[in-house]
Amino acid sequence: MEIPLSGSGTSRLSEARAVASDLLQKMERSDLPIERHLLQAMRLARLLRDTDAQTWIELEISGYKNGLDLRALGSCLRYAKSGSRVTSEGKYFLTSLPRLEAECAANKQCFERALPQTGAASAQNYVAVEATSKLRLEQSAYIGATQGVYLDSVQLLSSLRAAIHAYAADTLMALEFGDIAESIFDGLRRDVDAFVRTHCPQAAEKLVAIAERMAEGTQEASAEALASCRRLMVAVADAVFPASDDDWVDHTGKRRKVGADNYKNRLMAFTERQLGSDSTEEILTAELEHLSSRLDAVSDKACKGVHAVVSTEEARLAIVGAYILVGEIARLYKPAG
Repeated sequence: MEIPLSGSGTSRLSEARAVASDLLQKMERSDLPIERHLLQAMRLARLLRDTDAQTWIELEISGYKNGLDLRALGSCLRYAKSGSRVTSEGKYFLTSLPRLEAECAANKQCFERALPQTGAASAQNYVAVEATSKLRLEQSAYIGATQGVYLDSVQLLSSLRAAIHAYAADTLMALEFGDIAESIFDGLRRDVDAFVRTHCPQAAEKLVAIAERMAEGTQEASAEALASCRRLMVAVADAVFPASDDDWVDHTGKRRKVGADNYKNRLMAFTERQLGSDSTEEILTAELEHLSSRLDAVSDKACKGVHAVVSTEEARLAIVGAYILVGEIARLYKPAG
């Protein structure tokens, strides 16, 4: 499921949140035809660009076909299974959900007509039925059969309604979690923006370069984005702990180079200088070690003329980690004077 965090997707996310909430309320408080709920669920899926859900809901609306590759349902296969549409053996029912609802109503009528009626007329009919044990058994068997068909259809319909409800509930929860993440990143962004604007303006160029490369969406562009990310960390190190020919001695007594190329050591020196050797400093150092090893690997390959293969997902995680780390440094930075 694609859930953008900002930009043009913001209004779409707000609408999706409203649609998901409204769908849940209607499914819980009203007795609308299932087709109405399916159409609203389809609207939700389209707002979120959720192609797996669009495929699944379209099949529920129009019916499944023989020979369907269930992998086409993607992440929504679990809803089809939880709704008993798909069995544990990989078999599935073909009937569309609206038609199943209509069949359920028809089965209910058949079952009700099969039951003995009350009143004088029905009593007379019942006496006729009682005339032979054969008729009595046939009527009992017919009632049992119609009841079984009715209950089976009710159970399947209820399971599939619950699956649609679960999709809406899960989606709303994901959107609300995204709201929390967005508010956290908004605060982080304010810290980074203020730090870059005031103390490290050259880092802005690196951030723009990262965004441009990531927008291309290729492995080569992802590698270039990580190279720009490394230059970003160098620029931040220049701002908080300028390069020096003199070694830095950490709290363990180990001497570390803090020259122009030793951005990792300089950032480690900065965090230790600000925090001492407490647990927060240890966490930041571990994060920096992990990030720098990834960025340096790409840089080393580029220096050797070897093409670095970096997936978009790998690059995105590294860049997010770098941005968070810059936010932590921005929070700690207190310029002299």
